Amino acid sequence: MTGVQYLACLWTLFITQTGFVCSDVQFLERNEGESVVLPCVVDQRNPSPFGVYLKRSWLDPREVLFKYTDSAVSVGKAGDKNRISDSGDPSIHALNVTISQLSASDTDRYYCEFMVTNPSSTDDRIPAKTEFFLLVNADAAGSADIGLVETCSGGSAVLPCLPPRGDALTVEGVSLKRQRGQAPVEVLYHSKRHHGSSPRSSSSQFPVERVQLSSAPGPGGITYKLTLQQLQPDDSALYSCQLLLRGGTDTSTSLGRHVFFVSVQGDQCGCSNYSTMIYVLSSAGVVLLLLLLLLGFVVIYKGKARRSVMSHSQAPIYEEMTVVQPAARKLQPRHLEEMGSEYTNCHVKKSCPENHYESPSGALSPRADSQK
Repeated sequence: MTGVQYLACLWTLFITQTGFVCSDVQFLERNEGESVVLPCVVDQRNPSPFGVYLKRSWLDPREVLFKYTDSAVSVGKAGDKNRISDSGDPSIHALNVTISQLSASDTDRYYCEFMVTNPSSTDDRIPAKTEFFLLVNADAAGSADIGLVETCSGGSAVLPCLPPRGDALTVEGVSLKRQRGQAPVEVLYHSKRHHGSSPRSSSSQFPVERVQLSSAPGPGGITYKLTLQQLQPDDSALYSCQLLLRGGTDTSTSLGRHVFFVSVQGDQCGCSNYSTMIYVLSSAGVVLLLLLLLLGFVVIYKGKARRSVMSHSQAPIYEEMTVVQPAARKLQPRHLEEMGSEYTNCHVKKSCPENHYESPSGALSPRADSQK
């Protein structure tokens, strides 16, 4: 396998394995006393999962339940046993968890984790396709429209600021509220009435230097936006930005009509809109793989063509050598005989110089008297 093909295979493996890391987020809003169904689903695979966890990961991180295949559910908190039921099984890649008698303390981010046997290592933990953000309202009349804003650690989030009653009157300030636990908390208050920033709330104040208020003309008048900067995972919460109008009261402690869940991701940043992302990455991976394979084939073809040209160019020389060498071998004995005749087969009439170094014993012999 060439280096190009090896890199292509690694990229393909990376693309396929990222499917086991990211999930979509689904919002679920309920009132106290109601129930909710959390469907845990994972892609078909072999071997099938042998167990599944339901966990909370935001306000109260813990294991809610665990179900082993063909066994009863094991609930993590004793008080939840009578209000949690299930249907399905991990072996069929799906489990529906029903939580009844909801309370405000059930507000959290939930996710499912399937367990799959890995003979060569520890068991694999495969997150389900969807995570759930469950918001339980203490007041049935206090339901709000919830939006999702996801960003990475160190990133920013832009929140639209709306008037409390939908009337765009003269704006005198802005109020930002955040909810992480039981009740919303005002983290930023800015009003012309008080000539500057005047946080009126508690210890959980959002730093003013990390907030930027901007306005721009729009179809319905001037629109206001609040940008939260340098966000960290601990800043994940429900946020609501409300405009303070002239002549209105600003004593409300509720979040307002429009609420945004700001999710700041750390290690698994970029997992939002997973379905679209994985399709794009998979398509890009396939295109890259095809290009790399095409490049590899071109390189191999050119290499073979170059070797073929070199072999054809050397063929005449080789053939000439094969023809000349046998002839040379056939002529070699006769050539040696002719060379030997200079020493032994001289004609009588021809004056042949005598070889003074040739003797039967191979030693030097003196000249005869007649030759002196």
